[in-house]
Amino acid sequence: MRAQMFGFVVVGLILMGGNCSRARVESMNEMNAGVELAQMKRFGEAAKSLEKAAALDPTNHQAYFNLAIVQIELRSFSAAREALERAIVAKPDTAGYHEKLGSVLIELNDWKGAQTALKNSLELDPTLFKAHFKLGRCSEELEDPQNALYQYSDAIMTGPRFLPSYSALGRLYADLRYPDQAAQVLAEALKVAMPGTEEEANIHHLLGTVYQQQRKYDEAITEFQSALGIVPGMSDALFSLGWTYALQGNDEEAKRYLDKYVMMAGADAPEHYVKAARDRLAELRTESP
Repeated sequence: MRAQMFGFVVVGLILMGGNCSRARVESMNEMNAGVELAQMKRFGEAAKSLEKAAALDPTNHQAYFNLAIVQIELRSFSAAREALERAIVAKPDTAGYHEKLGSVLIELNDWKGAQTALKNSLELDPTLFKAHFKLGRCSEELEDPQNALYQYSDAIMTGPRFLPSYSALGRLYADLRYPDQAAQVLAEALKVAMPGTEEEANIHHLLGTVYQQQRKYDEAITEFQSALGIVPGMSDALFSLGWTYALQGNDEEAKRYLDKYVMMAGADAPEHYVKAARDRLAELRTESP
């Protein structure tokens, strides 16, 4: 993946041939050296080469873009933002530059700035489904759930195999108390999910939570069991399954799965979930004859 990300620049140099100025040729040579260093994961050295390439020819937008990619690898998002802004100045009509800037601004929690960058990318290329998806995230953060629904829906229309869009749309429908729409979206997601993958397990779990909200406990249990059939140690599904059995009145199964959840919950498990599971287990044991 990383080789593909950087590799197009080398092809670009070949295509440009000998019609370049000396500064341009030197810039492209330096840039390609930076690309090769990046492919070897020598990101610090790659950044220096790409910075030199940009200095040699400030119109070399590809040098700025590749520098941004390297800075993202280094988790230097402010530097990546600056490089992308310069790439856009040099070539403002490239949709991918605006989308990448939006992604970097999301990392910097600049949701308004990210929203603007992503809108700019979609004005240039409305088929960028990941830009629609990220714009949906921005809309949620900016407390505009209606626009988030539109953007996630557009992401599905333009990228029907991109599962995160289905998950986000289904979850948002559920959060907004539209469980029927949520279930419909997630059922569609299962049709395109790769069988036996963690993504498919996550969709089953999310669909189960929707059924649980609807008090369709049998359907919820089926979905949670499906998730665990794919990822046996999936902690969220263990908790949800145990909790749903408790809601259903099946105390023995509730204890079995909540016990498993508590035993398997690691340091990253949300404390309030662990506490809820332990409290519920205590209640169930108290209620048992």
